[in-house]
Amino acid sequence: VRIQAMRVGIYIEPWVQQRAGISVFTEQLVRASEASEHTFVTIGSKKMVDSIEHVEISSRRGSFLNPLRYLGMGRTDLSKFDIELLIDTRHYTTLGLFQKVKRLVIVHDITPILFPRYHRWTSFLGQRLLLKRSLEQSDTIVTVSDTTKNDVVSRFGLAEKVVRIYPGVRDLGETVSQDESLVPTSPYLLSVGTIEPRKNHKTLIEAFDEVASIVKDVQLIIVGDSGWKVDLAGLISNAKHSERIHYLGYVTKAQLKQLYENARMSIYISHYEGFGLPIVESMKLKCPVIASNSGAMKEVAGEAAILVDPTSKKLI
Repeated sequence: VRIQAMRVGIYIEPWVQQRAGISVFTEQLVRASEASEHTFVTIGSKKMVDSIEHVEISSRRGSFLNPLRYLGMGRTDLSKFDIELLIDTRHYTTLGLFQKVKRLVIVHDITPILFPRYHRWTSFLGQRLLLKRSLEQSDTIVTVSDTTKNDVVSRFGLAEKVVRIYPGVRDLGETVSQDESLVPTSPYLLSVGTIEPRKNHKTLIEAFDEVASIVKDVQLIIVGDSGWKVDLAGLISNAKHSERIHYLGYVTKAQLKQLYENARMSIYISHYEGFGLPIVESMKLKCPVIASNSGAMKEVAGEAAILVDPTSKKLI
């Protein structure tokens, strides 16, 4: 049976200024839509991909802190743009913004509710106050792992609406030239992820100190945008082997690919994840992985990674 082609809107506003995991997911979803038999339209204050049709709304209006949206005032009728289905790429960000359209909500994790201590108050407040209502008003709920699916159903019910669809892994492009200043000449371990408490950089650095005491020339490279509630510079300066720990911040896709390809190990020992994109990115580029045995990481990695207790300082 052939499904009739439709016009589908992807709400991108929360991610047009960000570069972390869900932003990467959203951009890849938009780019993949070009190959679909359906017509996709992005919605937000600016474009994410130039070749995709775009409906512009103001960033102020799109903010989930704007109370007017929850009072049912000023909703946009997306049917005037012939959009039949709206994809909310993060939980509740379209709640109260639009009318006369079916909603598909993607839930990556509900860790702000499960582990509020790891998150900023805005994330906790958003999920605590808005997620249940958003899910109840959605037509379909997509989770990125069975772990997240089970978390959602356990917390909110709605099992009849929930479908698990694993995300793909992005192409980081062709390696055109090597940046010799980026990669150490000695062996190194690589950690990729936003600098925030859930990613467990404190234990990572303590565990690296244990490894560095045994393997005399090994280095640790940490990659990721600055986040919240973590003094990474302080953690590094207090490490026994601080001179062998290097924080590079955000890097380009070409640089990230080079780092994956030359690393001895990719380490992703987050306390809890709804998926864990760096795990599959590492595997795609044939970089061995050490990952946590908690959350969706053991589901994503399966038997293809070394799984460890994220509270342990023992990596080897």
